[in-house]
Amino acid sequence: YSESLRINHSKEHIYSFSTMTNYQKEVGYFGDWLIKQGHKRISIEESREYIQPYIDYCVEQKLSPYTINKRLSAICKATHADIQDYNHPERSVARITRGVDTAVHDEYNEKHYAEIIGANRILGLRRNELKRLRVEDFEISDKHIIVHTIGKGGKENVQVITDKAEIETAKSWLVGKKPEDRVFSADNFDNDVNFHKQRELRAKDVYERVVEDMKNNPEAREYYKAFIRNFFERDGKKLREDLEKPYVVRGENRKRLEQQGRALEYDRVAVLYVSLTVLNHYRSDTTVNHYVGK
Repeated sequence: YSESLRINHSKEHIYSFSTMTNYQKEVGYFGDWLIKQGHKRISIEESREYIQPYIDYCVEQKLSPYTINKRLSAICKATHADIQDYNHPERSVARITRGVDTAVHDEYNEKHYAEIIGANRILGLRRNELKRLRVEDFEISDKHIIVHTIGKGGKENVQVITDKAEIETAKSWLVGKKPEDRVFSADNFDNDVNFHKQRELRAKDVYERVVEDMKNNPEAREYYKAFIRNFFERDGKKLREDLEKPYVVRGENRKRLEQQGRALEYDRVAVLYVSLTVLNHYRSDTTVNHYVGK
């Protein structure tokens, strides 16, 4: 079904005006730093030589990992550099509470908004993505459903549903609706439901399902590996991870998992499949640290 994925393949794109504005500001900070270093006129190619020293400078200034990663992303976008070529601090889930704490009205929500909560256990979307869903976003076949969504920053994402029961449930959401109709009514969102928690649970569900499939059907591993390689190729991205090696958690997140008595190694093939078909992150570390191993 990877042939059906309508993905914007260009990694050079910026998907929203706000992202462009923020990136311009961050690149401006890099330019100011270069001027202070005495580099008043250099080419884009030459500027790449100073990206790592600039990131090291940001670390010395004790900027947050989030800020440093945002600056590096902006600079790499502007200079056509690859973010993975530079050392930068990892944004650690060990210090993040989003989606961890219980919402004030969880018990009430589970009773009165069970339908939308159950729906997002299948979709794994963010609140705004879920609200924007229209019937025409669903691409249906006998073997799968591909849901096309607009994610953070206006990026085009896809969710892939292959479980037969889930496919039938998803089809039921669309009955009697026109292509331009919203899938879920506004009443479903008049709450403080923790939709990010359902996104996390969806990632775990798919991970466990893929691991079980590969365990019971050894030939399935080659299918998933081929799917991952094809997905990266179609989206114009380089697959830099070794699919033959498990993903091993390190750093602060490893300490957290050790304290919780949790697994420290994850099947990289299953992790990347989740990353591509649920989270749209393209990275094992983000998928494990923020979702599957959370």
